[in-house]
Amino acid sequence: MWQVRLLVDSPNATALASSLASEQDVEIQNNSFSFNLRESRAKDARAMWNTRMRSVIVSHRVLKVMDS
Repeated sequence: MWQVRLLVDSPNATALASSLASEQDVEIQNNSFSFNLRESRAKDARAMWNTRMRSVIVSHRVLKVMDS
């Protein structure tokens, strides 16, 4: 079993976590969010990780544009 955990501290934690709402169970506390990804195959874990990170990165970039 492969497991990856992400913990993000950000004033925009809720908005960033929302980008994963349809893909992942996310825990949100104050200004941080985290999730655990578990997969039996490394290849599948990597693909799922990449998908989730793309969602977070795009959301982060959108928030930066909206703040400017």
